[in-house]
Amino acid sequence: MSAHTHSFDGRWPFSEPEDTLAICCEHVFQHERAILCVLHDNDGDWQFLCGDAHSVGEPRVICMGCALELDGTLVAVASLPLGWGADRALSGAPWVRKAHSEPDADESSDA
Repeated sequence: MSAHTHSFDGRWPFSEPEDTLAICCEHVFQHERAILCVLHDNDGDWQFLCGDAHSVGEPRVICMGCALELDGTLVAVASLPLGWGADRALSGAPWVRKAHSEPDADESSDA
């Protein structure tokens, strides 16, 4: 990822630095769909997704600063605890927070 800057005028809401890498889906990365699902994984990683189903090969990397520039309402979910997520039905709708469970490695394999 190339070096770049963001301008939040000291109002960065996340505890992680702006240049922290996060996962987003192809639809969000290409600016085709809004962020409708946010996950703060148990390992501390963040995911910014459109909420639709995706094929296995589609995840993209985005810095958290770019994610916030795409959608300023992420300020409302910046305090999500580890293992929590937030969803909304459409862009502009309120975020609904909930604890989420990550699949075990055994559940996610096809073995």
